[in-house]
Amino acid sequence: MFLALLFLVPGTMAFSVSSVSVNPEIMNPGDPVNVSCTIYAADGTAFSAYDDLQFVTGLDDPVWTYSIMVNDIKNTRPSDRVKTLTIGGYELSYRDQDEVVVNMDLRAHVPATAATGSTITLVKIQELNARNVVIPASVIDARHLVGLPTPTPTPAYGSIVIVSDPAGANVYLDNMIRGISPVTLTPVANGDHMVLLRLDGYEDYTRAVTVMADAPQVNAVMSGKSATVTTSVTPVGTPATMDGVTIATQPATHEGTGSLSVTTTPSGALVYIDGQMKGISPAIIPGLSPGTHAIKIILDGYQDLDTTTEITGGTTSEFVTGLSKRKQVPGFTGILALAAVGLLLVVRREKNGRQ
Repeated sequence: MFLALLFLVPGTMAFSVSSVSVNPEIMNPGDPVNVSCTIYAADGTAFSAYDDLQFVTGLDDPVWTYSIMVNDIKNTRPSDRVKTLTIGGYELSYRDQDEVVVNMDLRAHVPATAATGSTITLVKIQELNARNVVIPASVIDARHLVGLPTPTPTPAYGSIVIVSDPAGANVYLDNMIRGISPVTLTPVANGDHMVLLRLDGYEDYTRAVTVMADAPQVNAVMSGKSATVTTSVTPVGTPATMDGVTIATQPATHEGTGSLSVTTTPSGALVYIDGQMKGISPAIIPGLSPGTHAIKIILDGYQDLDTTTEITGGTTSEFVTGLSKRKQVPGFTGILALAAVGLLLVVRREKNGRQ
C-alpha cells in the first residue's frame, strides 16, 4: 500500500506542516481525491506580511476550501477553483505570541492521462518572498503513486512447441512419450525439461528446455543415420511370464526399433538396459533394437533384479515387477562383536579347567 510521501527541503521557513492526509490511499486515473493538511503559519514567530503562502496541485478540477484559526478563533474562507492558491501575508501576519493555523482541504481528481505507476503532486506548499519568488528552503511537496499495478499471476504451467524436419518423429518429454512431431506439449510444469526426438533412420535429437509459464519452441533438424534397420510390425503377442515378471506387448508408433515400458513396485528404481542406465521407473525406454536385452533394476534397500526381455520392432513391451527387500547381514562391527564373545567363552573354559 502506497501512502502520501512528504519531502522536506531543509532550511529556514516561517511555517511548518503538521500533517497531510489523503483519501483514498489507492488512486487510479480519473478517481476523485480528497487532501487535507494543517499548516502552522505562525507559532512563536510571526509570518511576514510581505510574504505569501502558496498551494499548488497537480490534480485536475481542484476546489480549495480553507480556514484560518488565530488563537483558536476560526475564520472560514470561500472556496476557490484554481490550480494555484495563494494566501497573502496580510491574512497570516499577527504578533509573535499569536498562534496562526491554516486548515486546508482540497477536492480534485487524478488526471485521466496519468500513467499507472507514476507519481503526481497532490499538494505543494511553499512561501513566496516580497519579490514573489519562491523561497527554495520552504518547499514541501506531498506526492503520491498513481494506481497500484496489479501483478499478473504467473501460471505454474506452460507448453513446448515441437517441430521437426522431417516431421513424424516420436517426441519424448522427460523420458515419457508425448506425441509425434509437429506437436504442442501442454500442460508442462515450470522448470527444466529434456526433450528427445526419435525417428527411424535418423540420429536421436535431444535438447534441454526451460519452461517459465511460456511456450518455448524446439525446431529439430534430424540428421540421417549412415545405415538403418527396418523390420515389419509384429502383431500383439499374448502375455507371458519370465522370472516372475509379467511381459506383454502393445503396438508402438513406428516400425524398426521397439520400446520397453518399465514399472516397478516400489517405483524410483534405476533401470539399466544392456549395462547402460536408461531411466528411473516408471519409464518408457525407446529405440531398442529387436532381440534379447539384459535388464537390471537397482533400488536402495532392495535386492538387485537381473533378467532379460525380448524386444520386437514396432512394439512397446511392458515390464512389470515387484522388488524384494534386501536381507540384513551382519556388518563388520557385528562380526567383531561375535568374535569377541567367542574369545571370552574360550578364556572362561580354560580358566575353569585349571581350577
